[in-house]
Amino acid sequence: MTRTLIIPDVHTKFGLAETIIEKEKADEVVFLGDYFDNFDNYESAHQTAVWLKESMSKPHRIHLIGNHDLSYAREEWKFKCSGYEIEKDNAIKSVGIVWGQLWQFVWVDDWLLTHAGLSNEFYKAYAKYGEDVNKFLSRMCEDDILRDTLYSVSGFRGGNDEHAGIVWCDWREFDVIPGVKQIFGHTVGDIVRHRNKKTNYCIDTGLQHYAIYHHDTSKMEIKEVA
Repeated sequence: MTRTLIIPDVHTKFGLAETIIEKEKADEVVFLGDYFDNFDNYESAHQTAVWLKESMSKPHRIHLIGNHDLSYAREEWKFKCSGYEIEKDNAIKSVGIVWGQLWQFVWVDDWLLTHAGLSNEFYKAYAKYGEDVNKFLSRMCEDDILRDTLYSVSGFRGGNDEHAGIVWCDWREFDVIPGVKQIFGHTVGDIVRHRNKKTNYCIDTGLQHYAIYHHDTSKMEIKEVA
């Protein structure tokens, strides 16, 4: 039985993430991004960066990029996240993370995984006529300018863009794409939220929940940290 473990926003809680990984012993692990910033200091940021670099070197692990990671990965990035500090930036950069190894999106069978979700409004605004979601995201990621468009920030999170992209889309503005199943994090809440008959999940609850996808049965299971 092949299983994929899906871990939402870590925000420096890498010890808890590793505990979940050890408990589940899944065949593959996908992290949904946001490894940094949790009312922490530069020491915590440095420790998290050391863990992240090591984790990225391990087989059968996929690490997506989140909006908080983008603040440290991109010099002079236009929109820094809450929690960003130059001292933490320096501590993280000293570790030498290869940011280009972080993924923007990944498919687990027919489930689309991103940090914040791909909203239908964003998709309709930028997709070419007849372009499916996979071709759309692949085209956007292959071009540096278009990739920045994927990181758009709408007014829900203090930005000026009309539509939010895949690392900034707030759950309140997320619009289901018909026929596309998605699972993502980014918008923290007390409970796991879902739409469209549980085919679109936001699982960011401060790392109190995670997901397991069972490939043999095509079942997405949401689990609570014991």
